[in-house]
Amino acid sequence: MKYLIIEDEPLAAERLREKIEELRPDWQCLKTLATLKTVKEELKNSSADLAFVDIHLGDGSSFLALEESKVEFPLIFTTAYDQYAIRAFKLNSIDYLLKPIHKDDLEAAILKLEKQDHNAEATNWSRLLKDLKPNYKERFLVSSGEKLKTIKSSEAAYFYASGKHCFLIDFSGNEHLIDFKLRELSEHLDPKQFFQLNRQFIINLEAIAELQPFSKSRLKVISSPPLKEEGIVSSERSSAFKAWLQGEAS
Repeated sequence: MKYLIIEDEPLAAERLREKIEELRPDWQCLKTLATLKTVKEELKNSSADLAFVDIHLGDGSSFLALEESKVEFPLIFTTAYDQYAIRAFKLNSIDYLLKPIHKDDLEAAILKLEKQDHNAEATNWSRLLKDLKPNYKERFLVSSGEKLKTIKSSEAAYFYASGKHCFLIDFSGNEHLIDFKLRELSEHLDPKQFFQLNRQFIINLEAIAELQPFSKSRLKVISSPPLKEEGIVSSERSSAFKAWLQGEAS
């Protein structure tokens, strides 16, 4: 069995590959893909028998790439979000794995795949992927003194994780505590407008003022209003970030 891993977090991809090797040592991992562009290119002529697909990549939903490709092999979705996992499961994907992925769950998904007679050609991916696309969050409810108010997503310059808390920073530089985790939040924002720079920041395209080269092929993002700490894009995410800036995620 030859398979692909579609995952933008290098550590998560490596851990998944190690678990698969442990359970099925004769299987071959062809490639690990981290961006929509590389997924689209690979799926044109892939010899894979299976793909493990992270629903959310740094430069957009993996559904955007799958929708353009004639996928003729089964997919096992990986996600940290129950709402998308449940919908993927109901709409006929082979299976889904909730992150962090446990060995027993992976084994169960593989066994299900091996027992199932999957007719990929009969799968209407266009319809399924359309149904799976998320509805992006339009506004957030935040505290304002003793009152509550809403802030439009478009009014968020960036989102910032600090410890166990996540904050929305508006274009005036005001800080608002929100009831989300940063990684969870990224799935609710329009990927054409927002990009997760690293584990601390998700930034609005309109807030980016300048980019500066940083060490080891990394990029430093200068924003307005300024980020709470240095916004460094890792070398692994830099290519996806540049593609996003040029609108290639769509």
